[in-house]
Amino acid sequence: MDKYKFSDNREIDSMLNQVVTKINSFAHKQIDHINRLTNIGSALSSETDIPNIMHLILEEAIDYTNADGATIYTLSEDKKSLEFQIVYNRTLNIREGGKWGEVGWKGLPLYDANDQKRLKNLVTYVYHNKTPQVVEDVYEQKLFDNSGTKKVDKSNNYRSKSMIAIPLKNHEDDVLGIIQLINSMSESGKVQSFTKEHVAMLTSLASQAAITLTNRELIGGLESLLHQFVKAIAYALDKKSKHSGYHITRVALLTEMLTKQINDWKSGIFSDINYNDKQVEEISMSGWLHDIGKIITPEFIMDKSTKLETIYDKIHMIEVRFELIQALIDNKIIKLNAADDQAKITDLKAKSALLDSYLEFIRKTNIGGEFLRDENIAKLEEIYKFSFYHEGRQYRLLTEDELKKLKVRKGTLTGEERKVMEDHVVTTKELLNRLTFPKKFANIPLYASAHHEKLDGSGYSSQLTAEQLPIPARIIATADIFEALTAADRPYKEGKKLSEALKIMSFMSKDNHIDKDIFNLLLDSGLYLKYAEKFVKPEQIDEIDIEKFKVK
Repeated sequence: MDKYKFSDNREIDSMLNQVVTKINSFAHKQIDHINRLTNIGSALSSETDIPNIMHLILEEAIDYTNADGATIYTLSEDKKSLEFQIVYNRTLNIREGGKWGEVGWKGLPLYDANDQKRLKNLVTYVYHNKTPQVVEDVYEQKLFDNSGTKKVDKSNNYRSKSMIAIPLKNHEDDVLGIIQLINSMSESGKVQSFTKEHVAMLTSLASQAAITLTNRELIGGLESLLHQFVKAIAYALDKKSKHSGYHITRVALLTEMLTKQINDWKSGIFSDINYNDKQVEEISMSGWLHDIGKIITPEFIMDKSTKLETIYDKIHMIEVRFELIQALIDNKIIKLNAADDQAKITDLKAKSALLDSYLEFIRKTNIGGEFLRDENIAKLEEIYKFSFYHEGRQYRLLTEDELKKLKVRKGTLTGEERKVMEDHVVTTKELLNRLTFPKKFANIPLYASAHHEKLDGSGYSSQLTAEQLPIPARIIATADIFEALTAADRPYKEGKKLSEALKIMSFMSKDNHIDKDIFNLLLDSGLYLKYAEKFVKPEQIDEIDIEKFKVK
């Protein structure tokens, strides 16, 4: 029964109802495609994965045109060829590229050996002319060379007939790629020509796709620039110090190694952790930025290789002082009568010998080291109290400031200098908090600035506790300590053997300073050795019994 009553004449009424039905069907299809185009526009605007973008384009293009085959090309990085991104043919059951894996086909060159435009393929023709092209019958046209198409058809028992190619152009009218469709099929299953409506819809789809690809390219370019800039800063900071070069680089690389290992670890406490690509990127960048605060740390503190070094090493001034007093003693001995003043001569010679031992002790103490014992502090006090009188004038070996510097128990920095050095963490946090990072990098300021915090809250600069220290921050802290212990380029110490470094870190784990699980992972995974073989001197690599150092 007809839906609408248009006429009393049954035949006319039936005919009009058929027309209305067809019009309604066509309208619904058009509305459906408009909605699909709107939805795909929204989907494309939020999509960043190239394979997903290609599939969205492919599905909508095939759905609208009922094409039997489709190929999507994108411009190569050097802009010399069109690369296959996705290839589909329903009849031949071909599905390559995008979500289906790599396309094993060589790209189409856009220029010949003489750098002239290649126009023999439909897609290269469309690329250079920047306009859509519709071909009713590939075998009958004269626009491009169809020998390649015929050869492929023959080998697959296939017949390519109707064809359309649409350029994906950006806002600057540059072609980013091509959508090519083959054999639009009618409802009865026959090959039909692509229509003007197909061209209009595909052009709109191509425009949306081009915008998405442009945005993806711009975002990718900005992210690449950000990574390059971060690594350039790290390189500059590493080069700033003549003694601890490549510390940041080594810590960043070990951080990346530990993060990947945690992702790959399928047992124990890390079995449920699986950082996605964005999180891995965030942790990596935090490693590269962990010492950015050293940009304002004075070089004479960063590079202080001896306790007495400022702009220059004041040991040389002390040596001159010793030489002067030695000369005064020698001169006084010469002037004394050997027969009458033997006791004075003996005393002066004893002082001369004492000066030699004092100077040797100061030279050794000035170098710095792991720990200065109490008896050495007492020895320095003794040297400081030494004085020699000559012609009413008092000569001293050390000044009060020099004594203070020499009494530093560990390393070469005084308390004030160490505070300046430690402030690089505060500066790191302040600098990074001033930057507006993308949402996926929001945790960088915390991860990067917490590498000197300890799980028991005794670290610096914020005395964060275990509950406040996320795993990425603990990873960077572990990497920083292992690098520092094994580094052979520090001015005041030699790089430790692996066994020594791991023993110290084992104690730090037991004392709840660093994460014992990350330390155990460093051992169990063999990363300690993999890192050492790449960055540590061969003579530092000794036999390790990891069970001896693991923390329960």
